[in-house]
Amino acid sequence: MADKIFLPQWGMGMQEATIIKWLKSEGDEVKKGDPVVEVESSKVNAEVEATADGILLKIREGEGAVVKVGGILAFIGEEGEVIEDDGGLKTESIQDQDIKINKAKQNIKVQVTPIARKLAKELGVDLEKVVGTGPNGRITEDDIKNYSPGENEKSSDDQISGIRKIISLRMTESNQIPSVTLTSKIDVSECVKFQSDLLKEWRKEKIRPTFQDIVAKAVVKSLIDFNIFNSHFVDNQIKRFNEINLGIAYALEEGLVVPVIKNSQEKSLLEVAKEIREFSSKEKKGFTQEDVSGSTFSITSLNSTVVDSFNPLINPPEVGILGIGRISDETQLVSDKPTIRKICFFNLTFDHRVVDGFPAAKFLESITNNIQNPKSLVEN
Repeated sequence: MADKIFLPQWGMGMQEATIIKWLKSEGDEVKKGDPVVEVESSKVNAEVEATADGILLKIREGEGAVVKVGGILAFIGEEGEVIEDDGGLKTESIQDQDIKINKAKQNIKVQVTPIARKLAKELGVDLEKVVGTGPNGRITEDDIKNYSPGENEKSSDDQISGIRKIISLRMTESNQIPSVTLTSKIDVSECVKFQSDLLKEWRKEKIRPTFQDIVAKAVVKSLIDFNIFNSHFVDNQIKRFNEINLGIAYALEEGLVVPVIKNSQEKSLLEVAKEIREFSSKEKKGFTQEDVSGSTFSITSLNSTVVDSFNPLINPPEVGILGIGRISDETQLVSDKPTIRKICFFNLTFDHRVVDGFPAAKFLESITNNIQNPKSLVEN
């Protein structure tokens, strides 16, 4: 019996994906683990692999089709083998999503991808006014995101770009969480000095240490002792994790993305820094589904701005997020002498359904101790 290639689920919120490109053709020989098709879901691309050795007997869904999680993509078997295709999960193709709209008082048939149609509804975009850039004038998700209404249209929503409203919609879920933010003003002078000391040591690695590198490692070390923060809250249940998958929020032109450092508890400060640099290099070519899936706790930084303190929003289903403000100078009395110290505000937002205020304060205190004793972050 032929093996089936199903669309897997990479993230908890993933429901469907669009087939972008088949990397193999019918009749090609494939090995288990070979990438056979590229799909797109939630603004990231991923490759689906062959599930067995054999011949790619049949491609069930063509490029442009939208397939639900668990849907059949293709069949692998022996050459000449008869395929028993029971239909699997129902999928939606571009052709099934054709709609008729009245444009310039003429009935013109316009193709719209399911994702684009759903997004247009969420953003209040009139499909009659969107010019499709896909094959045969098909309206794609990017067309909806890039759509700018005419200057003569008057609507408050028209003042907001598509991607900004997407973020607004997604953050609504976070706002439903009964969260609390604790803020602490931290003396980071030792950390800044430590960062400078690392410059020479890391030069051979061609990496320039940053404040965020040190903060990331400090957070990971504290999460080992405060495991409740390394968890998800789903359906009124707390799921704790032994692996610490640290999300690092990035603000891109098209919106916010949170790539993940997997198993960060097993990585040195230098290894953490290297992964963060890899994220930076991926900004232009785009992140994969694997890059942005599975975070258990996140940090977000406005360190390069003029912002001192802010309330970061939790990335559901996580139960906490740490926000880092800018570093500024402050004069303090040290041994009765005025001394300039480096100050930074750390802002911890947590889900009050899962964590109470006192343990949250102790967690923030632990991060502070790690930041103020940065050499402990490179000790075995």
